[in-house]
Order: sequence, then structure tokens, then C-alpha cells
Amino acid sequence: MENLDKQHRDKSNIIVFFIVCFGMTALMGIVMALAYSRGSVDSFHLAQMYYPAMGVILAFLCNKEIRDRAPKKFFGVFLIFSMVTVIVISIQTFTGYGDPEIVAGLLVTVGSFMGLIMLGVEDKKTRAEFGLSINKNGKKSVFYIILFVVLYLLRNFISCVIDGSLSDFFMILEYPATFTVLLFLPINFLLTYFPFFGEEYGWRYFLQPVLQNKFGKRRGVLLLGVIWGLWHFPINLFYYSPETSFYSVVTQLIVCICYAVFFGYVYLKTENIWAVSMIHYLNNNLGFVLFGADGSNVVIGGQDVIILFVIFGVIYLPFLATKEYRKKTPISKELNQ
Repeated sequence: MENLDKQHRDKSNIIVFFIVCFGMTALMGIVMALAYSRGSVDSFHLAQMYYPAMGVILAFLCNKEIRDRAPKKFFGVFLIFSMVTVIVISIQTFTGYGDPEIVAGLLVTVGSFMGLIMLGVEDKKTRAEFGLSINKNGKKSVFYIILFVVLYLLRNFISCVIDGSLSDFFMILEYPATFTVLLFLPINFLLTYFPFFGEEYGWRYFLQPVLQNKFGKRRGVLLLGVIWGLWHFPINLFYYSPETSFYSVVTQLIVCICYAVFFGYVYLKTENIWAVSMIHYLNNNLGFVLFGADGSNVVIGGQDVIILFVIFGVIYLPFLATKEYRKKTPISKELNQ
């Protein structure tokens, strides 16, 4: 499709994407700093997940050659709920009124539900053209989602072996309630997918092909990992690890580079944005379900960084050697096929 190639090669689209994505991150990072000095910042990381897709959607809607063919109903719902989330959090920060975390969570649920409706209303050809087809390469998608869960458990198993807490790993798996909750996670995704789609539509659907077309598949995806990691800076500073923010930024870069390789591989194999959105969702929720970890206020040491680098590097970086990253075909042509 010529329009797909236009999406990823038009410089104006790339410029708008970076201005919106990183402009919103910087602006709300300032608001987050103010909120941190006053109290809770728990809802900011949720809002930030919307910005990459906001950048892509606004880039497409500002482009005359793309706008008329865009899925405006779905895009419109996403923009409305993402902006309302940002406004609610900002108002609460400056007024101290209400609980933004509860409101933001409600907006995610309602927005995800409305998005499903609008996605169903959109023309099938339009969904396919803008990377929104749900059932594309369905069997492959399920396989790689399961593979991610297996690798996720493997890296946590290795981590428990290293720190001598292997009994805790098996103890969690002994509880029947653990498996019940795990079974409900995919269902819950349907009503909470908006933020995860928000990141993946920006990073995997839009920016990955842009960078891989320009720098090659391997260098492009590694550069994407660096950009993705640095984009988390305000969250590292005020939410993930305020006490050890330097180590938080370093670990974020390691995680994002390694995940960019694996997520990118899955997207190249499936061309299904919902598959990587589901993987992103599982990554953010399995830690809480299995280990009760919400990722906030973590104290990180130098040894932790080294262990994380070794485990993530061993598990995810070998995917760079797969044939998907060796192919010379431009990424835009592959996605057009």
C-alpha cells in the first residue's frame, strides 16, 4: 500500500510525532515534578503511555494525504480519552482536588471499551491499512505471547537463583489463586489496553519502521530501544526509583533495548500491533500478580544493574541473530506484503 509507505517516510509525520511524544513528556514531566513535591505521582506513568500514539495519530490527521483514509472514529476516541486523562491529572496536581489515579483508571476502562466499539465500526480495509487488524497472523501472535510469558518466568527464575530466593519462586506457583488471576489477565486486557496500545502504536507500528528503513533492522531497533528508554526519564526520576534515579535510568535503557529487540522481532513476525500490546500489558502486570511488585520506589544498586544486564542480554539479545533481523528487504515493503 502506498499509503503505508507514506506513513513511515513522510518527514512531516516524523517531526510531528517527536514534537508531540517528547513535548508532552517534557511538559507533563514538569507537572510531575510539582506533583512529586506535593504527594502522589502514581497516575503520571499511565498518562505518559498515551503520548507515543498521540504523536502518530496527530501526525496522520495533520497530513492531508493520509487524513481522509484514517480510522477517525477510533483515533478520535483515543485522543479524547488520552487528553482528558492529562487534563484531570494536571487539575488535581494544581488544585489537590480528587484522586487522579481512580479517575485515570476509570478513563482507561471506559476508553478501551469505546475504542473496541469504534474499532468494530471502522472499515476492515482501513483497519488493515493503519495496522489495526486484530486477527492478523492470529496463531503466530498467540505463540509469541506465550513465548514471552515463558521467557518472563525464566528470567525471574534465574534472578531468584542468583539471589537465593528460589523457594519464593515455587511458592508463588503453588497457590491456585495465582493461576486463576493469570487466566483472567487476557480478559482484563480488553478493558485496559488503551495505554499499552498507546506505547506500541508509537514505538513498534510507527517509529520502528522509520528507524529500520534508515539505519537497518538491527541498528534501527537498537536505536529505538535507546529512544524508548530515555523517554521514560521523568518516570525514572519521580516514580520508579527516586532514591536511585541514575541506576534507574541505566536499567531502563538496558530493559528497553533488550525488549525493543524482542518486541520488534514479534512485530516483524506477526505484523500485529495487538500482539505486542498484549505482551507489553503482561510485562507490566505479571510482576504484580506473581510477586506483588508495582515497580514504584525501587532502590537499585550497581550489582542489580549488572545482574539485570546479564539476564536480559542472555535471554533477549540473541533474537538479533534471527532471520527476521538478517533480511535485507526494507521494512515498509515487508509490511505492505
